[in-house]
Amino acid sequence: MDDHEDAELTAARIALEGSSLEKLALSVRALTAILRDPDDTRQVFLLGLSANARRLPWLLAQFARDDDGDRLLRERPAIDSRTVDWDALRALPDGTLGREYARYLDEHHLDPDLFQAPPGLPPTVAWLAQRIRQTHDIWHVLTGYAPDVPGEIALQAFTYGQMGMPSAGLIALFGTLRFGLRHRTLARDVVRGLAHGRRARFLATVVFEDQWARPLGEVRRELGVVPLAA
Repeated sequence: MDDHEDAELTAARIALEGSSLEKLALSVRALTAILRDPDDTRQVFLLGLSANARRLPWLLAQFARDDDGDRLLRERPAIDSRTVDWDALRALPDGTLGREYARYLDEHHLDPDLFQAPPGLPPTVAWLAQRIRQTHDIWHVLTGYAPDVPGEIALQAFTYGQMGMPSAGLIALFGTLRFGLRHRTLARDVVRGLAHGRRARFLATVVFEDQWARPLGEVRRELGVVPLAA
């Protein structure tokens, strides 16, 4: 087992069995690491495990009460190279969700296999964590937030507006305090992201696999997503 897997197992144990003090300590360490290196996606995940444990029952309930969410829970699909035909997405017409998602990954050299189900969690919770991680870049495409420091922070504000996850709120708040002077529009984009996340349809239960061939603008309108440039 490598150091990364060991860290995820430790975080999973703390999330499931740890004391409030242990969860707080892990959250503080992870948040501090994120503010030093915003590209450290593993620390974002560790912060999510430690800070969001009490929010998981609510999130599971949102899936269970929604027809598409219930289907996702039953089928537990993945979005990676084993299950998605990326060449087929690249062959879709420009402007479709699938084509723009594939383009986004290609242009930013992002690996769709990076996020797999974390170890040490019950199967349903592990899949849920994987799903949220694997659809993160689809949310980037829908919202128009770039995969840079201000874009990631603003998307966390959007995510907090959607799901109320403490980890997203912490990153949005402290990220704005840390980088707001360097990126002058960040505070504005964070406030807008929070408002847009609250107004949009609950994206976590969307079966994006059914939407690949649809025009991106049409999908945005149906889901109530206002892109950054609008």
